[in-house]
Amino acid sequence: MDNQLHAGSAEVVITPPLGVSMAGYYEDRRADDVLDDLYAKALVISTKETIAALVVCDLIGLERAITSRLREMIEVRTQIPAAHVMICCTHTHTGPMTSAWPSTGVYPDEAYMDVLVHKIADAVQLAFQRRRSASARVAHGRVEGIAFNRRYWMKDGTLRTNPSFQNPDVGRPAGPIDPDLGLFLLRDDCGAPLALVSNYAIHPDQVGGTAVCADHEGVVSSIIKQVLGARCSVLCPNGCCGDINHYDLSKPLEGQSGFATAQRSGRALAGEAIRRLSDGQPVQAGLLRAGSRTFQARLRVPSSEEVAWAEKKAQEEVRAFDAHGLEVVKAHRILEIHASAVSHVPVEISAIAVGDVAFVGLPGEIFVELGLGIKQQSPFAYTFVAELCNDAAGYVPTRRAYDEGGYEVASTLFEPGTGEQMVEAALELLDDLRSGI
Repeated sequence: MDNQLHAGSAEVVITPPLGVSMAGYYEDRRADDVLDDLYAKALVISTKETIAALVVCDLIGLERAITSRLREMIEVRTQIPAAHVMICCTHTHTGPMTSAWPSTGVYPDEAYMDVLVHKIADAVQLAFQRRRSASARVAHGRVEGIAFNRRYWMKDGTLRTNPSFQNPDVGRPAGPIDPDLGLFLLRDDCGAPLALVSNYAIHPDQVGGTAVCADHEGVVSSIIKQVLGARCSVLCPNGCCGDINHYDLSKPLEGQSGFATAQRSGRALAGEAIRRLSDGQPVQAGLLRAGSRTFQARLRVPSSEEVAWAEKKAQEEVRAFDAHGLEVVKAHRILEIHASAVSHVPVEISAIAVGDVAFVGLPGEIFVELGLGIKQQSPFAYTFVAELCNDAAGYVPTRRAYDEGGYEVASTLFEPGTGEQMVEAALELLDDLRSGI
C-alpha cells in the first residue's frame, strides 16, 4: 500500500440470549424480549506507515481486563498494535451485564461473555480485511432539546441528581451540556459510503425495561443506513455524558421514557447528521497517527469501619437519589473498592488522529465539562471525545463536583482531581500526535 488512506468497516451482531442479567440498575433484570439487535462495529484505517482501529459496541461498558484481552487478540489477528485500538461502548442500559457486581448479586453470563469477545475481535478482523482506498470528510452539527444536565441546584442551596419533574424547589442546572454533533464520513474511490462516525453526548437510558435494545444509537444507525446504504457502518461512540441525560424536568415525566423517546432522540440526531454531511470538509489523506498514555489514579480506599457499615447498608434498595439512596450507592462503591484490594488503578487515554481530526477515548463515565475542556484546548481543528473507551471505570466527576455532592460523586471510585488528570493526559497525547503529523 502507498500512503493513500485505506479504510474498512464491519458490523457483527452481539445480541445476548434471553434470560441474561441486564446492566444499568441496582437490581437484577432479566432479558425477556428484543427490540433491536446489538452490534459490535469496527472501523480500521491505515496508511503505508500506520494502522488503527475504532470499535463501538452496544454495551454498558467493558472492563480493562476484557479490553486488554481483546486488544491482544486483535493484534495477533491483524497486526494492529494494541495501543492503536480504541474499544468504546455506547453505555446502553438495555444490554447484557458485562461485569460482576457482587454487592448486588448480579453477574454476567460467562458463556455469552466468551462468545462476545470473539465476536468483537471478528468485527475488527473483518474491517481489516475489507480495507480499500478511501477519502474522508468531517462535519459538525448541533442538536439541542434532547440532552439535559441532570445535576441541579435546588433553591435551598443543595445539589440533587435527577430531582423530581416540575418540582418548584428546583433551581438551575449545575453544569452545561455539549450539543455538538461530530461527524466523520469515509467513502471509497467510487463514492460509496464505507463508514460514518457520529459523536454526541447523551446518556443512553431512554428505553428501560427488560427488552434488549441499542437505545437511541440504534435508531441513529438505522435511519442513516436508509440514506447512506446498508453497507455503511454507523459507529456512535458516546460523548462525555456522565452528568447528562434526556429528561426535561420542566415538563411532566409522561412521554419522556421508553422506546418512543429513544426514537425521537435518534431521529433528531440522524436528521441533523444527514443535513450536515453535505457541508463536510475534506480530511487530508495520508496523515494518520495513534497512541495512548497511561497514569495511575488513586481510589477512595475505605477504612475497615466504612466496610463494616457498607456491608449492612448495601442490602437496602435504591429507590431514588435522596439522602438514603445516596448512602446505599456509597455503600456499593465502598464494597467495590474493598473487593479490588488495590489503592491505585491504571487509567489509559487513547487517541487516533487523521489529518486535522482527532478521536480521543477516555475510560469511564466522564462529566461533560471534562470532554468540553479537551475539545476547547485540542491542537486539532476537529476533536471527537468518547467515553467508556478501553475500560468501564465508573463515574469521573470534575474536582468541583466532589464538594457539591450528588449521585455521581457518591458512586465514583476515584479521588478528586482524577478527571482533570485525564484532561491533562489527553492534551499531552494530542500534542504528541500533532507534532508527529
